[in-house]
Amino acid sequence: MKKMFGNGRFKLIDVLLTTIIVFLAMTAILLVFSKGSSDNQLKSAQSPKSDKDKVLVDKSDSKYDGIKIVTETSNDPLGKYAVQYPQSKDEDFNENVVTYIKQAKKNYLAEIRNVKIEDNKRKSELNISYETHVDKKGNYSFVLMNNQSLQGSKRLSEIESFHLNSKTGEQLGIQTVFKEDPSTLQKMTERVRKTIQQTDKLNEGLISDKMQIRTEPDWRNYENYAITEESMVFYFERGSLKNGKAGPQIVTIPIEEMNDLLKPEFQVATASQAGDDKVNKPSTPKKENTPDGKDKETSSKNEGAKDDQQAGGEDASPQAEKPHEKRIALTFDDGPDPKTTLQILDTLKKYDAKATFFMLGSRVEYYPEAAKAVKSAGHEVGNHSWNHPDLSKMPLAKALEEINRTTAIIQKVTGEKPTVFRPPYGAYTQQLSKQTIPPITLWNVDTLDWKYRDANKLLEEVKKATNDGSTVLMHDIHPSTAEGLDSVMAYLQSQGYKFVTVSELHK
Repeated sequence: MKKMFGNGRFKLIDVLLTTIIVFLAMTAILLVFSKGSSDNQLKSAQSPKSDKDKVLVDKSDSKYDGIKIVTETSNDPLGKYAVQYPQSKDEDFNENVVTYIKQAKKNYLAEIRNVKIEDNKRKSELNISYETHVDKKGNYSFVLMNNQSLQGSKRLSEIESFHLNSKTGEQLGIQTVFKEDPSTLQKMTERVRKTIQQTDKLNEGLISDKMQIRTEPDWRNYENYAITEESMVFYFERGSLKNGKAGPQIVTIPIEEMNDLLKPEFQVATASQAGDDKVNKPSTPKKENTPDGKDKETSSKNEGAKDDQQAGGEDASPQAEKPHEKRIALTFDDGPDPKTTLQILDTLKKYDAKATFFMLGSRVEYYPEAAKAVKSAGHEVGNHSWNHPDLSKMPLAKALEEINRTTAIIQKVTGEKPTVFRPPYGAYTQQLSKQTIPPITLWNVDTLDWKYRDANKLLEEVKKATNDGSTVLMHDIHPSTAEGLDSVMAYLQSQGYKFVTVSELHK
């Protein structure tokens, strides 16, 4: 009996221990699930922030055959960036471009990794944009501009160029386009330096010991280049100038002056060879042609108004005796930009002038304070699509999405919807024009600031083409435009022009 009792007692203890272990295990499991549920609730509560901080990728058609525009944006407070780059049908080209983009983002994020939000009162930003050049043979030059701001301190701009034969997929390095003659590199260097010495604007930033080193006859110094229909363009790094501005320095040489150094497949006809073709070449870009004739109609109305006033006679009204008030609409595309847009606003304020800013939705989202500043200064805000695709090559639904998405972000940031719309490249379909969107407004004077990037050239083009009733196209993303605007404004004011918005001009 004693033995049996003893065995029963031990069995009872075993049961109790087993029960305790099971209880503790169940409690632990409940705690784990409870914590998981709490974490999920916390994540759910934070989901709007997570959505805001994620990377958004857009892909759209460009006006160039076989080339798409890829846009990546991140609004993460510690990793904010807006990156735009080309994508072609050639995988090797795409891989090289994406490799550069990934490395640029990696370097940027590595530098700001240890910056705390509370210490980062002045935000860090990365912005990579690009421009496309096409030569007379149809070859592409894509020039990527890498701008960084770390805690509000702007770094030097970095340039990286990529080149593509769209027909063969061949990537065109600098040595691919120039002759293999041993003297070619030395002659090219001499012409670049001669251009530098003859250009007053470049003297301040380029004539230095560093620039002499950067233009040494070494092919690596000339890797960042572009070939356009008219010019050979070289991009060099430069340090801060006396006025505090920094960025890449651009040297432009007429293509005819480089002809003898280029391989035959990259040479162009000289002026004497071109003959009548050059005479008959349109003086304005193809994109200036208005599909619906709106610009011609406006021009005709202005000419008619002047003729009526000059005619006078018994039917002339008393107002016709007053001097005619010349009006002009200055417009700025592709912004806003946190630096150059604000610089342009200061210049416009100096001349008590109003202008129209056609904004990209992706940049309004990225630079809301700059967009607000434009609106607060009393200027007109226009819609210029989300990320600058060729809307005429897109399905109607997708084109409308580009426009509506931009309208929504502009209204959210500025408090008002855009009042006018300008399609990128001036390209749109009649079907699109019939939709309920802001009025389409193009231009009849292209300053070519996107092409020359020269403050002095800006005034030259304005003098050459501007008349009463002109709508002038500029871009508030180019420092050269911001630098050259004061001279343009002073000239136009001296000619008696009143600065109005495009809506006011077309009333």
